[in-house]
Amino acid sequence: MEINPLVLEGYARAFISRFDRYAIQKPEGDYGAVKHPLTLHHVEQHFRGEITLGAYALTPQNHAHWICFDADDDDMFTHVQELAKELANQAIPAYIEPSRRGGHVWLFTPPLSGTDARRFGKQLLAEHHIEHMELYPKQSSLITGPGSFVRLPLGIHRKSGRRYHFVTFTGEPLAPTIREQIAILATPERVPQTFIDHILSSAPEAKPVFPTPRFQRKNVITGDTPSERIKNRVSVYDFVSQYVELDQSGRGLCPFHDDHVQSFSVNQQDNYWNCFAECGKPSGGSVIDFWMRWRETHGESADFKLTIVELIGLLNL
Repeated sequence: MEINPLVLEGYARAFISRFDRYAIQKPEGDYGAVKHPLTLHHVEQHFRGEITLGAYALTPQNHAHWICFDADDDDMFTHVQELAKELANQAIPAYIEPSRRGGHVWLFTPPLSGTDARRFGKQLLAEHHIEHMELYPKQSSLITGPGSFVRLPLGIHRKSGRRYHFVTFTGEPLAPTIREQIAILATPERVPQTFIDHILSSAPEAKPVFPTPRFQRKNVITGDTPSERIKNRVSVYDFVSQYVELDQSGRGLCPFHDDHVQSFSVNQQDNYWNCFAECGKPSGGSVIDFWMRWRETHGESADFKLTIVELIGLLNL
C-alpha cells in the first residue's frame, strides 16, 4: 500500500500522542509495550498488515487531542452512534469505526489537558444518558508508564484477521478505499473549542487524584511496615476509580483483560478489589496488588518493592 509521506505523517500525528515508545498487538489480541521510538515505517507496516499498533491517548505532558468512546457490544455501539448523530446535527464532527465487537466513536479536539478531555467525554455521555461506556483517555494524567491506548485504526486486528474501516451514519464506507480513508483522517475535522467550553461549563469538577481520602479500618492497628500503612490507610475504591470507571456499587470493566461484562468489583467495606473472570493470574487484593498489575500491564516492573516505593510517594504516606 503506497501512501503519500505527508498523508502518512498527518495520520500518525492525528492519532498518535507520543513517539518515544509504542504498543504492539500480539496474535492472541493483547498488547506488549515496546520502549523504542515509533517511526513512520512502523505506521506503514501497520497499514500493510505486518504489525498492529496501539495509539496512546495522552502525551508525556498529559495532553490529549482526541477522545474515543469504546463500545464493547452492538447495543452499546448503537447508543454511541446515536450520540454521534446528535452531535452531527449540531455540526460537531465524529468518526465512527466498527470493530470486532461493537466499535469506536472518535472526537478530535484542540489540545486539552487529560482532565478536561475526560470531563468533556464524561459529560457528553451523561447528557445522552449512556452508562458503562469506556472512555479514552482512561487517565487524567500519567502516574507511571504511558497510560491507556486504543488500537490504531485501519490496521489488521491480529485476533480476527480483519481490517475495520470507518463508516458514515448510514453504514456506508467513509471513503471507497483504505488509502482514501487514511487521507481523510490525516486532517480530521476537530470539535470547536467553543462547544467544548460549553460542555465543560456543565461538567463536574474533577476530584484530586492524589492523595486519596484516608481509609480508616476499624479495630486495625495502623502497622509498622510500609505495606501495612498503605493497606490500612488508602481507600481502594478512591484509588482504583482514577483508573477504572466504577459505578456506585463498585463494579466496572476489568482493566487487566478484554472485559465487557463488568467483571471487576471493589468491596468498599473490606477495602479490596476482585475480578470474577479469568485474568490468567490471581485477580484481587489490596491497592498494592492492583498497582503491581497496573504497572505490569503498562510495561513497567511489577516488583513489589518498587511498587511500594512508588505508592508511598504518590500517596504522601
